[in-house]
Amino acid sequence: MMEHTKNKTTLEQLRMLQPFDIPTLAQHAGVGTAIVYHALLRKPIHKEHAEQILDALSYDTGQRLSLDQVDIITWDDYQFLWIIRASPAEPHQTPEPEQAHLLDEYCFVYARDQRHASQLARHWLDQRLHLTQHFFTPCPEGFTVGDITVPDHLTAH
Repeated sequence: MMEHTKNKTTLEQLRMLQPFDIPTLAQHAGVGTAIVYHALLRKPIHKEHAEQILDALSYDTGQRLSLDQVDIITWDDYQFLWIIRASPAEPHQTPEPEQAHLLDEYCFVYARDQRHASQLARHWLDQRLHLTQHFFTPCPEGFTVGDITVPDHLTAH
């Protein structure tokens, strides 16, 4: 899939080749100006909005454009960071209850939503049957620990 998107033109590249006015495009597409800006900045938008933008551009330029040709990130493609914590069911039964959190284990996945994160972490969780409590925390801003930065998102591209 990555090879495929290398051949696609981004909306910003398309704008450089065939300049368009953002508010006018938004009006022709029937979407908000912010949605066109998000598409230009490669932030996720709904697929139907991406198609509306491309339909309007197709009409304005006389050239048929589609998501197969133009790389616009949609929510279907967007995956953000999830932290999954597995904990023992009865932390108060550990020898030192105040240190029960030391038994927790963590996994990071990039997923569309909690259900997708759960599917991706299933194998990891299956290997930790003794840790029966599972917590899924979205981290759409990513995070930094010391000099290590974990990015906020990946795209399926």
